[in-house]
Amino acid sequence: MQALGLIETRGLLPAIECADVMLKTAQVELVERTFVGGGLVTIIVTGDVGAVKAAVEAGVTAVKNMGHLSLVAQHIIPRPHHEIESIVTQQANPALEQPSPEPQQEKSKESTNSAQITLKELRKDGVDALVQEFGLEKSVNTLKSFSVEKLRNLAREYKELGIASRVISKANKDLLIQKLTGYYEQGTEK
Repeated sequence: MQALGLIETRGLLPAIECADVMLKTAQVELVERTFVGGGLVTIIVTGDVGAVKAAVEAGVTAVKNMGHLSLVAQHIIPRPHHEIESIVTQQANPALEQPSPEPQQEKSKESTNSAQITLKELRKDGVDALVQEFGLEKSVNTLKSFSVEKLRNLAREYKELGIASRVISKANKDLLIQKLTGYYEQGTEK
């Protein structure tokens, strides 16, 4: 996980403004928004240390402009321990990754399969099966729904991806999707 930037606000409106400004200011990715309780909302972003610092500074300024009591706290963690991810993201809890039950009459077979696929643990063998069953285009769209951290972990499972491990650690979502798409395009040409 790259640097983490956290801003806690009083109320949802300052949190939305904060997240909007943070995402527009620097190349960061929204990790989570958490309703803490009592009207408190925490916005968490990740990215390079410099980008996270710039985003947090801009977010703090935006929240303060909405009212000096709107800002509760701010914090930046430059290199969080890898186990912090399970605290920060709900996706780390397998019980929360199960698809929510929906009324049967509203679900088509394709949407059922797609919902189950996007919520499974992201592994190479699962992506292999996804590409084989649904084709490359739908599989790529599914991969785009995952966070950059999950895509980096997935990319590390591929030996012939053509990207070094140190590059994977800093790669953005677009590069990872491009490399994974190229890998599966090569597989279909053979």
